[in-house]
Amino acid sequence: MLHAIKRTIFLVLVACFPAFGQTDSLSFSFGKNTGNSASSYILTGKLTDKYSGEPIEGVGLHVDGTYSGINSDRFGTYLVNLKPGAHKVVFRSLSKIPLATQITIYENAVLDLQMEDKSFELEGVVVLSDQPDRNVRDPITGVTKLTTRELKAIPAFLGEADIFKGLQLLPGVSTVGEGTSGINVRGAKTDQNLLLMDEVMVLSSNHALGFLSAFNTDVTENFTLYKGNLPANFGGRAGSALNIQMREGDKENWGGQLGIGTSNGRILLEGPLSKNKASIILGARVSNTNWLLKQARNFDIKNSKLNFYDGYVGLAWELAKGHNLEANTLLTSDYFKFSEEFGYDWVNRVSSLKYRGILNENLSLSALFADGDFQNSFFDPVGAEAANVSNGMRYQQGKLSVVWANENLSFTVGAEAINYASKPEKLTPYDDFSSVQPSEVGKEKGLETAGFTTMEWDINENTGVVAGLRFSGFSQLGPDTVFQYAPNASISEENIISNTVEGKGKIKGYSGLEPRISLRRNLGNRTSVKMSYARLFQYIQSVSNTFGPTPIDLWQLSTTYIPPQKSDNFSLGIFHNSEGNTWEYSVDAFYRLTENQVEYRNFAKIFQNPHLETELVFGDGKAYGLEFLIKRNLGKVTGWLAYTYSRSFFRTISEFSEEQINNGDWFPSNFDKPHEVNFILSRKMYPRGLFNLSINYATGRPISAVNSSYVLGGLIVPEYTGRNEYRVPDYFRVDLSYTVEKVFSKKGDSLNFSIYNLLGRRNAYSVFWQKDGDSQQLRPYRLAVLGAIFPSITYSIKFGGAADE
Repeated sequence: MLHAIKRTIFLVLVACFPAFGQTDSLSFSFGKNTGNSASSYILTGKLTDKYSGEPIEGVGLHVDGTYSGINSDRFGTYLVNLKPGAHKVVFRSLSKIPLATQITIYENAVLDLQMEDKSFELEGVVVLSDQPDRNVRDPITGVTKLTTRELKAIPAFLGEADIFKGLQLLPGVSTVGEGTSGINVRGAKTDQNLLLMDEVMVLSSNHALGFLSAFNTDVTENFTLYKGNLPANFGGRAGSALNIQMREGDKENWGGQLGIGTSNGRILLEGPLSKNKASIILGARVSNTNWLLKQARNFDIKNSKLNFYDGYVGLAWELAKGHNLEANTLLTSDYFKFSEEFGYDWVNRVSSLKYRGILNENLSLSALFADGDFQNSFFDPVGAEAANVSNGMRYQQGKLSVVWANENLSFTVGAEAINYASKPEKLTPYDDFSSVQPSEVGKEKGLETAGFTTMEWDINENTGVVAGLRFSGFSQLGPDTVFQYAPNASISEENIISNTVEGKGKIKGYSGLEPRISLRRNLGNRTSVKMSYARLFQYIQSVSNTFGPTPIDLWQLSTTYIPPQKSDNFSLGIFHNSEGNTWEYSVDAFYRLTENQVEYRNFAKIFQNPHLETELVFGDGKAYGLEFLIKRNLGKVTGWLAYTYSRSFFRTISEFSEEQINNGDWFPSNFDKPHEVNFILSRKMYPRGLFNLSINYATGRPISAVNSSYVLGGLIVPEYTGRNEYRVPDYFRVDLSYTVEKVFSKKGDSLNFSIYNLLGRRNAYSVFWQKDGDSQQLRPYRLAVLGAIFPSITYSIKFGGAADE
């Protein structure tokens, strides 16, 4: 007990008095006092971890005893203006030992420094974002930012730390169910979430039926999720934005990591191409799951195959101090075949070239060009109708932004363009025994453009505002076939009266203003209230023939008959930290209204359809809810408890009955899950162990059910209820893991034991109806994707890198 009290006092002292444990001052001198000094000079440089060499984000600079308002960016880079003469500059971060320096400056200078972890961190896992009080002081509400290190403290499916599985344990984030791709954020559809890799758009992001993301955490640095209020430099989706930041390779030492587990094997290699100037990082994963499928008792599962791989290569050059060039490529692929019933495969490549430079003490510039190529297909492998259907999307993205900033005010101005070229849908015979005739349906092309500006202003210590404006536009480009429909009639195949083949050039255009604003008001040092509003336009969306998204969904551009979605997003939250930012508390309310949201007619034909608009219906969406979070960041025991109340509804607005669902009344969307509770606990186990526990509960998703049936001509004909009037059973899952570090190697290795679905609960993915024996009744059956315990073991070992100290 006495030991615990002493340690508690120690942690509080460290949090309340940041200079405690500080290193001795280091002295640096730049230039000489000639009596002809400028009014100020620039001090810039990069802050890195002493042992890993990774850049440190969010380090605050305190100049002559006062916080300057400046923090290092995600690359560890800082820039501060200093008057000529001597100064005491202290670099402070909650998880690092403060670094004190004595700086004498009479010319512009570069100072790179290394920081060490605080010794008390060994007592537990730090679950923090970049700044310890960012959740209180950041003016934008609904922002979640986590690092790869934090993800690895969460039990994961088959022992693999995963971005999307981690996100689903945070408030406001959910999924339709196991076996689906993507996430739903604050009641938004999966395709309403913008997915970015260092601000480059990515269309497909999941492996293994959605159980793993296509982003290997060995090559990612951190990720930021904007849940409704997006900065004006992000756009193109009506819901949220997730920006995944990839890390640079080590510029000083060669090293890497090997890992092998029950689900996959992975390798990482990084090092300098030119010491302190250029680096490379390569990461790859390949699946190892088919031997698990062979252990199943069910014949269909035993006869199935699941293969996936992903690879990433990143190059970084420091062209000159403050000027950097990066090039990277992400390549991912999946192949899945369920017995002899059906299957799919897809390949996705995203490549980019980025420049970022500091032009002067207040001005910086960034530019990127990216090329993406997404190709997918699904197949039916048996019988005379065995066939393969393929489609995809090719796109090029360009973006330029300029930032002017001083200590309290910053302006961002920029422009962005994305050129889309949808690939034709091709139907081909699966093999030589198939009688299917090849056919092809052409798809659309389009150009999305935007200009944006953002102002971020810390009015005073207690008040901050971020205001932005984005003007976006979209043009459908030819050549394409445009169908004409009978006037005063529904858009249906029966009402087509003619079609026109449009040549190259603009066929249809859309545009709109997207204002964004977020306000913060501090109520003391530890509490703040935030409110925000954002309008968002979306010109591309996925179309699926299932209730949940899959990697093979069709990406559809806006056309003459498929208008862009438009949403208005509101949020209001209160945030509080206590005990030196050890504890976080927040309550965040949100409300969203969406126009032109897409739903599907009953028994819609999605693929191989030259007039897809005849199978779609358009209407209004609305979502609202509350998010509660209690989080412990420091100590032997860390983790959080999150509760989300969220509702999501849709209604059609057409006057024609064939374009209405549930007679035009509001009904729950496929991803409407009112209650969700997530509990995460991590405990440091001496001397080198870490125990993690995860508990997840959620309301079952809505479904349409069979309420009666009758026999007609010897066939049982079901009668369905209205759309989504019933729900599958509630979801409940418990996971745990135990990680031991430095098992065989002092250099750094780890052994992870994980159990996914500890209770073996058969959570329902869906409910289907089937004839019950010889009776004339249809009986409901539960379909569970994972209905068993899934244990896993993963071993990882590091090699090379900096020498041990």
